[in-house]
Amino acid sequence: MPQEDKAEEPSVTFKARAGLPSDPKEMEVHAGEGDLKPWDLDDLPKFQQVGKPHTRIDGPLKVTGQAKYSYDVKLPGMLYGRMVGASIPAGVIVSIDTSKAEALPGVKAVWTAEAKKVRFAGQDVAAVAATSPEIAADAARLVEVQYEEKPFVHELRAAMEDGAPTVFAADEAPVGEDQTVRGNIAGPNKGGRGNVAAGFAQAAVTIEKTYYLPVHTHSPLETHGVVAHWEGDQLTVYASTQGVYAVREGLAEALEIDRKNVRVICQHMGGGFGSKLGPSATGSAVAMVACKLAKKAGAPVKLMLDRHQEQLCTGNAPSAQITVKIGAKKDGTLTAVEYTSYGSAGVAGGAGTAGPVRALYANNPNLKIEEYSVFTNAGPAAPLRAPGHSQGAFAVESAMDELAEKLGMDPLELRKKNESSPVRSAEYDPGAKAIGWERRNKKAGDTPGPKKRGIGMANGNWYVFANPNVKVQVKIHRDGSVELFSGAQDIGSGFRTMIAVVAAEELGIAPSDITSRVGDTQFPVGPASGGSITTNSVAPAVRLAANDAKKKLFEVAAKALDADPAELESEGGKVFVASDPSRSLTFKEAASRMPGEVIDCTAERKKQYETFRGDIAGTQFAEVEVDTETGEVRVLKMVSVNDCGFPVNTLTAKNQVIGAMIQGASWALLEDRIIDPMVGTMVNPDLEAYKILSPRDMFEAESILVPQANLGNNTSAAGIGEPPIVPTLGAIANAIYNATGARVRELPMTPDRVLAALAEAKGA
Repeated sequence: MPQEDKAEEPSVTFKARAGLPSDPKEMEVHAGEGDLKPWDLDDLPKFQQVGKPHTRIDGPLKVTGQAKYSYDVKLPGMLYGRMVGASIPAGVIVSIDTSKAEALPGVKAVWTAEAKKVRFAGQDVAAVAATSPEIAADAARLVEVQYEEKPFVHELRAAMEDGAPTVFAADEAPVGEDQTVRGNIAGPNKGGRGNVAAGFAQAAVTIEKTYYLPVHTHSPLETHGVVAHWEGDQLTVYASTQGVYAVREGLAEALEIDRKNVRVICQHMGGGFGSKLGPSATGSAVAMVACKLAKKAGAPVKLMLDRHQEQLCTGNAPSAQITVKIGAKKDGTLTAVEYTSYGSAGVAGGAGTAGPVRALYANNPNLKIEEYSVFTNAGPAAPLRAPGHSQGAFAVESAMDELAEKLGMDPLELRKKNESSPVRSAEYDPGAKAIGWERRNKKAGDTPGPKKRGIGMANGNWYVFANPNVKVQVKIHRDGSVELFSGAQDIGSGFRTMIAVVAAEELGIAPSDITSRVGDTQFPVGPASGGSITTNSVAPAVRLAANDAKKKLFEVAAKALDADPAELESEGGKVFVASDPSRSLTFKEAASRMPGEVIDCTAERKKQYETFRGDIAGTQFAEVEVDTETGEVRVLKMVSVNDCGFPVNTLTAKNQVIGAMIQGASWALLEDRIIDPMVGTMVNPDLEAYKILSPRDMFEAESILVPQANLGNNTSAAGIGEPPIVPTLGAIANAIYNATGARVRELPMTPDRVLAALAEAKGA
C-alpha cells in the first residue's frame, strides 16, 4: 500500500498525549505545515460524534432497494456483454471463430483476446455484446475455439514435485529480478534476525509442524462488472470497484486515451475484499473488454460476470504449505523460530505469508524466514483482506498452542510471556473475560458425551498505511445544509458515514445534517480502498476541509455576535462565544447570514507523521462444539479485541470486525476451491457447491474496541478492515483441539478431517 512521506514539506511540531488511556505517553510529532493538532487522549472525553455508534447514512437506501449498484445501471440503448473463458487449463489457442456468433440476430460486437497461451481454465478468450442477456449467452456459446492442449498442474503440492508440468518458462514467470525459478517454484524471499541455530541450541523444548491451507475465493455477493458508455471521446464507466481512480488510470492506459476523458462512478458496491482494486487486477479484464465492445457497437454495454465466472477467475487467496519450528525455554520464553512457506497464487506470484511471524512475538531474538511462490494452472490470486496474514497466523498460532501443550502452559500465558505490543497486552484480559477463558478445558477432550466444547485463541496483526495524495471538499450552503465530496468509494464498510462523522465533529453538527457524495472521479481525488487505508487517508483531509469551512462561517457569525472569530466555538448545532455561550446562533442562522450562496473549501491531506504504534494489534477467542461422532464443528461464540486508533464510528467499526470473523469462520470450516485433477477445471464454481457460512451457521459475535491515541494524522484514526480476519483460523483450530485433543492442521476443518484427526489422536 502507498505510504509516501512528503518529507520535503515544511513541518510543524505538536506535543500530544498518545497511547492507551490507562498508560498515556507524551509524544512529539512533526506534521505538515498547516495541519491541525492531532486529536489525542485529552480530546477523547470531549468527542460529541467521534467514537459513538452512528447508523449508516446509506442504510435506508439499501434496505428499501433504492441504492444503485453497477448491476442496477440501465442506459438507453444499452447492450449486454458476455465473456467467453478458456475451457482448458493449459495450451495454445490455435484459432477463434466468431462468425456464427456475429451472425446471430441481436449481436452488435465481438472481442477476441490477443494472447495465445492459455494457463488456466476461465482465462479470457472472447466476448460478445448483444441486445439482451439471453442473446449474449447464446452468442457466447457459438464462439468456437480450437486449442493445442498442454499438460497442466492444478495444486500446490503437486506443482512442487520434480517433473511436474511447468506453468511458465523460466524467463516468462512473473517474478522479481532477484528471484530464481526452479520448475514451478520461485524464490526464496528471505528474512529474519539473529542466529537461529544458536537459539535452538538454547531451547529446552522444540516443536516443528506443517500446516496447509487451500485456495479460498473472495465470493462477493456482487460479481465483477461494469457499464461502459462512450459519448464521442468521453468515456463513462459505472464500475463495481474498490478504486475508481485506479480503474480510470488502468482503462486510460489500456485504451491509450487521456485519463481526463475517463469518468468512473461507483455509488454502491456489493463486496470485493481486495479482488476489485483495479480494472484487471485479477484474471478477467472485464472492464477493458466492456469499453472496447461499447466503442465497437456505438452503444453502452453492461458486462457483469455470472457467478460461475466470478468464482473461476476474479480472485482468490493463495493456498499455502507452511512449516513452523519453534524453540523455547522451560518458562515459555521463545529462543528461536524458523518459518518456511510455499504458497500458490495460481499464475501469479506474491504468495507470501510471513507477515505475522515477523510481527508477532518480536521479542524473540532469532528468526529465519524463507518464502516461496509456486505456480499452478489456476486463476491468479488477488489480495484478500490482510493478504497472506490469515495463512501465516493460522500456522504460527497453531504452532504456539502446540508449543504450549508440550510445555504444559496455558496458551494465553505463553502469549503474554512473549508479547511485545503494549496494545495487545491490554487486549488479552478483556477478550479472555468475554469468552470465559476460566471455563476452558484444562485437559483436552475431558467434556463428557460425544459433543465436546472447547475454547481457543489466536493473535493477529496488520499495519498503519496511508496515502497522502487525497483531497476533500466541504460546502456549507446558505440554507445551512452541508455537502462533503470525496472521490473515494464506499465499498460497503460505511465510508460515507465515517467522513460525515469526522466533519460533524469539527463543525459541531450531527452527521445526519451532512450529505456525503462519494465514488466519482469528478470529485476530489481519493485512494483505492484496500489494506485498511481509507480512513487513515481520508479522515484527516475531511477534518482539514471542515475546519477551513468552519473558520469562514465563524467570520460571518462573529459580526452578528459582536465577537472576534477566534472567540467562537461550535457544538450541538450552535455557534457561540466560548466565554459566554448564551451569545449564540444556530448553525443554520449563522449560514443564513453568508454574503454568498456557499462556503466552499477543499483541503489536501498533509503528510503522515509519527505514530504511537506502526502496527495494528488484535487478539481473538473462539468457543466451539465438536460432535466427535460426525466430525461436525459448530462455532458457538467468537470475541475479537482490536485497536484502530480512535474508532470514528463504533457501530460500523464493529460491523467490520464481526464481518471479518464470519468470513474467517467460513474459511476455516467450509471453503475450498476444488479443481478436477483430470481436466483442470473448477468443479464448484457457485455458491451451492462452494460452501460459505450461512445464517443458520451464525454464532454469537462480540467486538471489543480498544481506543488509543495513535497519532500519525490529525484524527488519530486508522483502518480496521484487515486485522480482525487474521487470527480467526487459528482461534478456531485451537478451540477444536481444546475440545477434542485432536489437532487439525489442514483447512477447511471439515467433518472428514476432524474425524481423521480424532482417529490419529486416539491412536497416539
